[in-house]
Amino acid sequence: MLLIGNGRVCTRDEAAGWLEDGGVLIDGEVIQEVGPLADLRSRYPQARFIDAKGGIIMPGLINAHTHIYSGLARGLAIRDNNPTRFLEVLEGTWWNIDRHLTLDGTRACAWATYLDCIRNGVTTIFDHHASFCEIPGSLFAIEEVAKQAGVRSCLCYEVSERDGEEKCAQAVRENADFARHCKEENSDMMRAMFGGHALFTISDKTFEAMVKANDGLTGYHIHVAEGMNDVYDSLRNYGCRPVNRLLYNGILGEKTILGHCIHLSPAEMSTPI
Repeated sequence: MLLIGNGRVCTRDEAAGWLEDGGVLIDGEVIQEVGPLADLRSRYPQARFIDAKGGIIMPGLINAHTHIYSGLARGLAIRDNNPTRFLEVLEGTWWNIDRHLTLDGTRACAWATYLDCIRNGVTTIFDHHASFCEIPGSLFAIEEVAKQAGVRSCLCYEVSERDGEEKCAQAVRENADFARHCKEENSDMMRAMFGGHALFTISDKTFEAMVKANDGLTGYHIHVAEGMNDVYDSLRNYGCRPVNRLLYNGILGEKTILGHCIHLSPAEMSTPI
């Protein structure tokens, strides 16, 4: 048994609130008790004590939308890349990076991301991956690192038509293969979602292919209205707002994550799923 104490415990219980000198008793992978430290120490004297050193004792943080492929981009300056608009940021920075990312590069980025998670108390991530240089096997490569690092993860690959039909088809297959793999493994440390980049790089034909390949296995994880590109593209080419387009294509649902949502209208935010 482990007993973590000498800190303020965030119970996440409205009635209990904060415990100023609390403790958390853990047996294996299960939290057995949360209560005053003195009481827990007196009843479980054999438990190994971990000193929180006056810090906050709380559940692990969850990062619900991140990009492992950018794990080594912190502080990076790309020659002649001086973006002033959202699309320029994508084309000059992020798409430029993911077009050069091999499986070895993906693994390195995964290690950088997971080590940051461990340092900062993040125990679960929902990753939205892109490595258009080498797509097949990329989610499985991240899974290898996640298992070694011990960070719970939900992974997907961002489907996009920006690099042509074959790369788009590979991205769809990588999502479907990994989703089936996770269902078979049934691990409480690894899950899959079906990723999509953003509406302005995905046609209705590709949405149809995604839904067919997913076959109800999992929810979707997609950028929505991070820039006005999504809004303009949806209105001009499909005659509706972004969230409505997702609804019409069968992407919305209880298990779906919409990232950013900066330029959504109040009506879109109220759309029933």
